[in-house]
Amino acid sequence: MTEQQQLHVVFGAGQVGSLLVQEILTRGHRVRVVRRSAQQATHPDMECVAADVYDGDATVRAAAGADVVYLCVNAPYHEWPTKLPPLYRHIAAAALATKARLVVLDNVYMVGANGTFDETTPEQPRSRKGQIRKDLADELGAMHARGDLSVVFGRASDFFGPGVSQGAIQHPRAMGQLLASKTMDLLGDADQPHSWSYVPDVARALAELGAHPELAGRVWHLPVAPAQTARAQLGALAAQLGVPLKLRTMPRWMLKAAGLFSPMMAEMDEMLYQFNAPFILDDARIRAELSLQPTPLAEQVVETAAWLRRASRPA
Repeated sequence: MTEQQQLHVVFGAGQVGSLLVQEILTRGHRVRVVRRSAQQATHPDMECVAADVYDGDATVRAAAGADVVYLCVNAPYHEWPTKLPPLYRHIAAAALATKARLVVLDNVYMVGANGTFDETTPEQPRSRKGQIRKDLADELGAMHARGDLSVVFGRASDFFGPGVSQGAIQHPRAMGQLLASKTMDLLGDADQPHSWSYVPDVARALAELGAHPELAGRVWHLPVAPAQTARAQLGALAAQLGVPLKLRTMPRWMLKAAGLFSPMMAEMDEMLYQFNAPFILDDARIRAELSLQPTPLAEQVVETAAWLRRASRPA
């Protein structure tokens, strides 16, 4: 390892983590990918480790020697109360043990706002999940304030882009309906402006936060393109795919009924406030201070459509 080459440990290799690994490698650093099941390394400076982040000791061992640790793992919605706290705490303990800086991929649930909001908007959660996120972020922030841990938060809105399978408008059922020219079921009002976070932009911004120790202790909204309604966002994607866009809003009673059979669907009701009114993430801080810009929407749509075509082909 050269003097300049650092070890960056990424917990989670999903929608964002897998792209983040590539971003870090392009910067000339070593990367250790930690996930529950082992995967094959695809680069000489890439190491893959299998570890269960719910095992505190295993998590600490997986981060050994790290200069920067990235928290890019999550838990199913309905398991957040029991599974998210140990996940955060074990990865924080691992960063603390190796004296690494911690970069947290976070969302904006704790803000609880509609309209346009930035990093200074008061955090007033309107959901149980938002309160959980706020409590955990406050816990990590207190560790930073005490000087125990260097931590920085990168917050994103709902995901869009290649590789996304757990997005509010981009998930297997909706994309299957779109590709088959069927009517898409949508949560919330399709005509309210909303910020969509393009996952390659999220990964690139997290790598940038990890490269700058002086940014620690702060919250950063990651770059987003100008807010689009779900109808406009999906309409552009449908046009690129050459299929018609047909939307219908799932009535709230139907969502509640689905929740009787699906714990995941039961968790969606309290998040509808984000989709029934404008929900616009202000990213001016990261644009001004780090000169980070989002990928133009047209390019986002082209890349996402290309990925969907590849992903939908029979094996």
